[in-house]
Amino acid sequence: MVRMFVKTMKSNRVTGTYKYEIDEDFEIDHFYEYVKDICEHFDSPTPVILAKHIRDYIVFSTTTFTKSDFVEKVFFDKLILEQYKA
Repeated sequence: MVRMFVKTMKSNRVTGTYKYEIDEDFEIDHFYEYVKDICEHFDSPTPVILAKHIRDYIVFSTTTFTKSDFVEKVFFDKLILEQYKA
C-alpha cells in the first residue's frame, strides 16, 4: 500500500495537510500518478518531477517540490511528500 503524508507550506508555516493512500504496492513508474492525484486534492497544477525528487523519496522517504518545480503559479512555497507507515 502506498501511503504518503503531504503538506503544503507558505512562509515556513503549514497551510494544508493530506493523507494520501492507494491500495497498491509502490511502483516507481506510477510516481507521477501519485503526485498528480495529490495535486488534484489541493487544486494545484502538477509539478515537473525530476530524478532528484524520485531519488529523495526512495532514499530518504521524503521529497520536496518548491515553487520553481511548477510551471504554473501555486499558492504555496513548498509541497512536501513523506512516506508513512500505519
